[in-house]
Amino acid sequence: MVENHFRHLPVVDDQGGVVGLLDIAKCLNDAISKLEKSQSRGKNTAQEALEKAMQAQGTQNAQAAAALQALLGPLMSQAFGSQTSPTLRSLLAGKPSTVVGPETNLLEAGIKMAESRKAALVVEDGRLTGIFGFKDMCNRVIAKELPLEDTQISSVMTPNPEFVSPEMTVLEALQTMHDNSFLTLPVCEDDGTVVGLVNVMDVIYGCGGAEGWRSIFSSSLELDDLSETA
Repeated sequence: MVENHFRHLPVVDDQGGVVGLLDIAKCLNDAISKLEKSQSRGKNTAQEALEKAMQAQGTQNAQAAAALQALLGPLMSQAFGSQTSPTLRSLLAGKPSTVVGPETNLLEAGIKMAESRKAALVVEDGRLTGIFGFKDMCNRVIAKELPLEDTQISSVMTPNPEFVSPEMTVLEALQTMHDNSFLTLPVCEDDGTVVGLVNVMDVIYGCGGAEGWRSIFSSSLELDDLSETA
């Protein structure tokens, strides 16, 4: 899912019947919850799980083990203590945002959202006034058969959304998404100036990428196994 930028992945049985749907946000939240649960049992449990994950992946030699430790270290440290990680400002550097005005019609906003594959930030006088996502498009527009060219985005957006500072670290953003069940986070300066928008996939790639998350998901499973046998 991480490698291919898939938010969802159908699960089928041997006969081709659909038995479920994986949601990367749910997988992410479950992994974090297991890490948080292990925190109450002591930091040694996390270290043991990391070591077992390394062994399971065949990283017996010192060089490979050191590389994996460097990759997973910031993630594990953030879960169990303070650790510096990239900020949202650096993550968003050079990346355009889907910014529209409150009078933008839904057709125009939808085209921009499709091109960027991100929710639209509604900005007026340089300040964030709302957010409009793909779920909003489905539930508030398509389901109600609203005319796209004649409907202003301000009439269907979520007004006054919460936002975070660009100085927030990527891992802090990940924790905020987990705690509040957010899939996206608007990022604004202290004076309200919009910096951009990050989604769950941005954050995943900002703190480890595909290899990092393959390892952290494995580590969370190891933590679960250890907690049951402790």
